[in-house]
Amino acid sequence: MYACLHIIPAPAGDAEALFQLALQFSPAVERTAADTVVFSITPLRRLMGPPHQVAAEICRLGNERNLQARLAIAAQPDTAILLARHYPGVTFAMAGEESFQLAPIPLTIFGGLLQNGIPEGARLDPELPGVFHRFAEVFRSWGLKTCGDLVAMPEKGIAERLGDAGVYLRNLAAGRIQRPLRVDPEETCYERQFELEYPLSLLEPLLFLFHRTLEDLCKLLRSQSRAARLLELKLTVVAPAVLPPVAASKEQVGYVLTFPVPIDDSAAMLKLVQLHLERHPLPGAVGAFSLRVEPAEPRRLQGGLFLPATPAPDKLHVTLKRIEGMVGEGNIGMPRLLDTHRPDAFELAIRAGNKPSKSSKRGLPADSQAPGGEPPAALRLALRVFRPALHARVRLVGIAPRQVIAPGVKGTVLEAAGPWKISGEWWTVAPWVREEWDVELDDGAIYRIYFELNMREWYVHSVYD
Repeated sequence: MYACLHIIPAPAGDAEALFQLALQFSPAVERTAADTVVFSITPLRRLMGPPHQVAAEICRLGNERNLQARLAIAAQPDTAILLARHYPGVTFAMAGEESFQLAPIPLTIFGGLLQNGIPEGARLDPELPGVFHRFAEVFRSWGLKTCGDLVAMPEKGIAERLGDAGVYLRNLAAGRIQRPLRVDPEETCYERQFELEYPLSLLEPLLFLFHRTLEDLCKLLRSQSRAARLLELKLTVVAPAVLPPVAASKEQVGYVLTFPVPIDDSAAMLKLVQLHLERHPLPGAVGAFSLRVEPAEPRRLQGGLFLPATPAPDKLHVTLKRIEGMVGEGNIGMPRLLDTHRPDAFELAIRAGNKPSKSSKRGLPADSQAPGGEPPAALRLALRVFRPALHARVRLVGIAPRQVIAPGVKGTVLEAAGPWKISGEWWTVAPWVREEWDVELDDGAIYRIYFELNMREWYVHSVYD
């Protein structure tokens, strides 16, 4: 059995009050519209008795809350909705009596549902709006005005002329549509808060509490086939008071860890939190903390029989964080080209930004490939870049370099080509302008050197391989 509550008219405040009233009798309530709710009363038979006593209790609580609503109880939710929208007061339609109760209801009630601003059939069924508008003119031409008139038509004839959609409307008018309630899913909270009995200043006991909390969050994620792409940690740092009469001050400290791929492993999350807090020590004792994860679709990969096993992304991320703790933040990652003409301009990033072109092969530039995808027959040289560039002393003859001396590089210039003048970013605070030369030294190597005009200094940029 299902109960439907409907308000005419529906003030803005009464809509939420109507929903809260329905929650007093069932945790699963369907918000059919802003002015209509439906819920099951079958479990209440043992607690309150037959449907008449349940209706009396609903009316009593509604009267206490000053809600003037219509109430209908029927064996099917759609039948209860139609009855509550048509009949004032309290209406009952026991099993087998649906056709009798629905017979006087005009067919225009289906269109009236849409005119009242209820989207897509007011949850009676997603197909109802299109179905009714399609056949409304047909029903009028046949002289059908009420649900009883439609039910009196032979089902076989309705099916032949109107198809399955017409049969659906006939069953709806007869109270034979069976469906479950469409309950809005509850919003899942992926945050856990923990209040400590006394402040903790050591990292080890805090990590023990973090581990328990992260395990609960990961279990919740796995139960919903989700994973975390972001972890947010908020710490309430309690600084001891200077004087006893003064209360201790509190400060909120937040950390955000973004994972390269969504993960649901609490051990990996805990290790990343530990490495992060070891690099960023706590400013004081922690009195409370909260952990929140942002859900995302998990990473699913199909392994190959003939492909070598690769390390798990979460374990690789932990390894990178450990290396970052040794070499310093921002000194590890993948080189990513910057959107600039500055030579050798790049940055380090843990996650790859620009993927290499499919036409690139073994360090050759993309435009060095032949149209058919084969490497060109001509020999191409590759540069091995010195990072940072080697500061050099260069002796000139006229404007051409004659001798180059730098750490690990020393020789007399046999052949020189240049200069190639390049510049850029003159509109910024760090413009660059240089003259580049390719020189062959008597040590048998070919180097690229350049003269930085802003600083009036020479550098060895790279060596040809």
